[in-house]
Amino acid sequence: MDCSRFNLDRQPFRPAVDPDSYFPSPSHETALAAVAAGFARRDPVVLLDGPSGVGKTLIARKWLEHLLPDVPRVMLPSARAEKPAELLQAILFDLGKPYKGLTEQELRLTVTESLLDAATESSYPTVLILDEAQHLSQMAFEELRLLGNLETKRGAAVFVLLVAHPMLRDAFRRPAYELFVQRIGVRVAVELLTTEESVAYLNHQVEAAGGEPEKLFEEEALSLIAGACEGVPRLLNRAAALALELAAGSETKKVDVEAALEALDRLELEPAESEETGEPGEPVLLQHPSRATDRNRNDDAGESGSKNRATRPRTA
Repeated sequence: MDCSRFNLDRQPFRPAVDPDSYFPSPSHETALAAVAAGFARRDPVVLLDGPSGVGKTLIARKWLEHLLPDVPRVMLPSARAEKPAELLQAILFDLGKPYKGLTEQELRLTVTESLLDAATESSYPTVLILDEAQHLSQMAFEELRLLGNLETKRGAAVFVLLVAHPMLRDAFRRPAYELFVQRIGVRVAVELLTTEESVAYLNHQVEAAGGEPEKLFEEEALSLIAGACEGVPRLLNRAAALALELAAGSETKKVDVEAALEALDRLELEPAESEETGEPGEPVLLQHPSRATDRNRNDDAGESGSKNRATRPRTA
């Protein structure tokens, strides 16, 4: 898609994690502050969790930008490890250290040496960010606990940030995790956006790309997308990007209701049930899913979605 057609500097709805497009919702800002506070106190472990696509990784990356450049760091984007050796190898790989052909004890000693040296040279603990941490085994968490025992004269040698799905909290209730759980200084959850925040999020992405939201989206089109995506930024990006492509394909300069509905239909997202909130003809902010009743979700939304699919034109 030619972004210049819409007077944009770049694609506004990027699928990849983009700290430059960070949207400071109250929940995201609270989480970001909690992580920063945990590091300032030198808590051994901070747990950052929330539903898929809500922006947990973005918060972690945004926090990294705030750190001084001399703070050593390791980021594992997919922390899958059944055995301690697999976790140790991943850490060494990110550090650029040899990790092949070593026994588990040799891996452990190499990681230990690297973390202690880094803490001594920089006076900071190594920040270890483990994304998708729900995939770590109990043995891997025990290895993390032992790494947390490493200290120099200035304090701990490692600070662990776990970025995970909420299912990890369920695992932490098991007795086998008790010793590790005792080290968690902060647990903060990232929440879904409200419908109003979802609209603001979409506008923010357009502005971050150099555009003017009111010239790019009809207000009702924004409300439709915001209501259907249930407060998940990843879905908001996908739906808005597709609606923008459809608008470009039809050679219009603005995303209208038809383009929004077609995008939602292609992504198999149901428009939320609207409520009468103002004068006739006013755009309606749609009800947030967390406040919707089961009947609205299953009966009304399904009936409304079927009707929309049956009556609206399809774009080739």
